[in-house]
Amino acid sequence: MEDKFVLFSNQHFITMGIGFFSCILLVFLGFFTEKKVAFAKIIAIIVLGVKIAELSFRYYYYGETVAQLLPLHLCPIVIILSIFMMFFHSEILFQPVYFWSIGAFFAILMPDIRDGMSNFASQSFFITHFFILFSTVYAFVHFRFRPTKSGFIYSFLMLVILAFIMYFINNRLGTNYLYVNHPPVTKSLVDFMGPWPYYIFSLAGIDIAISFFMYLPFRRNKKSKYGSWRSY
Repeated sequence: MEDKFVLFSNQHFITMGIGFFSCILLVFLGFFTEKKVAFAKIIAIIVLGVKIAELSFRYYYYGETVAQLLPLHLCPIVIILSIFMMFFHSEILFQPVYFWSIGAFFAILMPDIRDGMSNFASQSFFITHFFILFSTVYAFVHFRFRPTKSGFIYSFLMLVILAFIMYFINNRLGTNYLYVNHPPVTKSLVDFMGPWPYYIFSLAGIDIAISFFMYLPFRRNKKSKYGSWRSY
């Protein structure tokens, strides 16, 4: 019997449970080592290897083209930023990772995958998206990084610039990265936000609102208490 992914099935809930537990466990393990940056680097390298293996798998198994495999959707972009943030202990990269990590959370709740968890691509999807959540919490707890007002502003501006650039890339490649050229083919919340291009403005408004609420508890923070490059 072919293993298909079913939203909110027992398989989905078990996968989410394992993922959240693993994130908590890895953050907890960080308290038991003085080499917190080295620990972060090891996890980042492992996840990078998983992502490269996933792209190779999709290329050979699914026959996806290079244009389809480019990491230009929001979550793959955040995965790359998270890897660099963990590897280089960068508070600058923490800002977009923090504000964009909510996308990974929603992707875990409503994943855009077709195969069940016996498929490596599906396994990698959850591993890499949970890594975004883990890296955000790990940097918050162990690196003492905090979201700032400037981080809130430039994270949104970066997203606007990326969307603008992606529109032309999509036109050239025939893709739909960031869903700026047309709505997703599958049913999604975007369907309730109006036709193109009006749903883009709705998404921008939602992003500003969510990011503001994520920033609100730290609104008095101009910079991290411990700076960007604290040594461990």
